[in-house]
Amino acid sequence: MRKWKLIDTKVLCRSDFVSVFDDVVILPSGQQITYTKVELRDFVTVLPLTENKIVMIDILRYPRNCLSLEIPSGHIEDSESPEESAFRELEEETGYRAGQLVYMGCFHPLSRSTQRAHLFLAKELKKGAQRLEKTEQINVKFVPINSIKKMLTAGKITHAPTLLALQRFLLTGQTGESFSSS
Repeated sequence: MRKWKLIDTKVLCRSDFVSVFDDVVILPSGQQITYTKVELRDFVTVLPLTENKIVMIDILRYPRNCLSLEIPSGHIEDSESPEESAFRELEEETGYRAGQLVYMGCFHPLSRSTQRAHLFLAKELKKGAQRLEKTEQINVKFVPINSIKKMLTAGKITHAPTLLALQRFLLTGQTGESFSSS
């Protein structure tokens, strides 16, 4: 397959978290079109595992203004690797530190963006202190692993990165040994 050729790009909107562009491109057919793309910062999602339980968070999500049951997630800072970000986000949102992280792979959340989401399994957890951002309202919950499949089937979890991480976890036998290393 032949790649598209970028002719021009115009910034429509830019903030700390998102930028929107109109790109003028030439398709392999020779046709010129304008394609709107969205650029978002890469992020991590961390599945914290304790003995037979997953540490999850109930977080208030704006703009829907409702609670969402998730596993910790957050943007990768400019100076961080995905692994460093995973350690930081886990402790900030749950108050737990991981003794070990296992890389579970990555995915692309949006087809109109180059954003990547990195998934990690966190093991050997030790209690620390939560350090919430001013926009975060979070309650930590311990969900038994044997309840997760039922919750997924019932649609009780709707956060896409959490869904993907939990499904990968359940499909791989829950040990983390079948994931490739980072």
